[in-house]
Amino acid sequence: MIAKPPGIEDIFPDRIERWNHVIRTARDVFRLFNIREIIIPVMEFTEVFARGIGDETDIVSKEMFTFEDRGGRSLALRPEGTASVVRAYVENGDYNRLSSCKLFYMGPMFRAERPQKGRLRQFNQFGAEIFGSAHPYADFEAIASMNLIAHKIGLRDYTLLINSIGCPACRPAFIKDLKSYYASKKSQLCSDCSRRLEKNPLRLLDCKVDACGQLKTEAPVIAGYLCDSCAQHHAKLKSLLAEGGISFMEDPLLVRGLDYYTRTTFEFVSGSTGQNAFAAGGRYDTLVEMFGGKPTPAVGFAAGIERILILLETNKINSPALDVYIVHSGDNAFHEARKTAMALRASGISADMEAEAKGFKSQFKKADRENARLVIIIGKDEISQNQYSIKNMITGNQQSVARENLIAYVAQELSALRLK
Repeated sequence: MIAKPPGIEDIFPDRIERWNHVIRTARDVFRLFNIREIIIPVMEFTEVFARGIGDETDIVSKEMFTFEDRGGRSLALRPEGTASVVRAYVENGDYNRLSSCKLFYMGPMFRAERPQKGRLRQFNQFGAEIFGSAHPYADFEAIASMNLIAHKIGLRDYTLLINSIGCPACRPAFIKDLKSYYASKKSQLCSDCSRRLEKNPLRLLDCKVDACGQLKTEAPVIAGYLCDSCAQHHAKLKSLLAEGGISFMEDPLLVRGLDYYTRTTFEFVSGSTGQNAFAAGGRYDTLVEMFGGKPTPAVGFAAGIERILILLETNKINSPALDVYIVHSGDNAFHEARKTAMALRASGISADMEAEAKGFKSQFKKADRENARLVIIIGKDEISQNQYSIKNMITGNQQSVARENLIAYVAQELSALRLK
């Protein structure tokens, strides 16, 4: 037997309806916000992520799947979506010439992490990016769209955390004091944070190691370093969230793990599982320019589908029911069943049947397993009388129907069941 690689999952039909529920809901909400879909490549030149995410982030330095193509160029399987969307936005002039542009994406991402529940090597995300507006309302729309998705898919026990990490004008003073504080604690830092102290000091506040976590309690807080513009931006966002009825908590240590963020950062965190955030994002006003585009403010987020599915494990999701299962006795009955199935499908009615002539009891068990609403019985008697028996599996009622009236009768029965 050949097994799949570690950290990669197969999604079978017993889980796929929850998956589709999340995807459908996200698409519906993005439509409400006029956020339009973009499909981005699964692989990019490695430079896209090294430039966009940052050379010293864990994602680029430790977790990317990279390889050389036949021309010796370094390629990477995408570890996140924002850098790819920004690359596409800058490369496609028709979009970056617009005054504003709102895009969403869905699909697999890849990181060479240690596999565990909710953290896979191939995982799936949906996300949204809003280009062209520096107003806090753009931040609000990104947060509000994710909040509505979470609500509509059935998540209840979660918290929205927000923070501002300032801008290139006010953040250097904070980073200077942050480095000074941690330099005095260097002997207590984990090996990753010892490296971050010199290369990426903001990430010191994102460490999950217990010893480093204790140090954060006395670390400088960025709120005291924000310039007037950043402070006003953050205050306006909080006002918009409050006016929009979106509850939130401020987290002064929320910095996120990617280098491109400026000002707003946010996370949606489950209150019941202890998992990391199931959705997160923020503002990145300098990233488009880093990719060679004109200065363009932007904000966005991404959500982990597998992490959301973990939170939905106890929620009841209605599985799609099969409209009709056809039970037959073989020979001529099989041919009639086959033609009936195709006629039903042509009318938009889902239908299934076995090719082999098994006993009626066995076929009824299969109809139950498939959650069929109706069963059509076709045997020798039904063929000779030109009357098919139809059993309603919900009510238990059984009715004989003339062959020529079959499609209309089935459609009527299904309509009645859907109204109940």
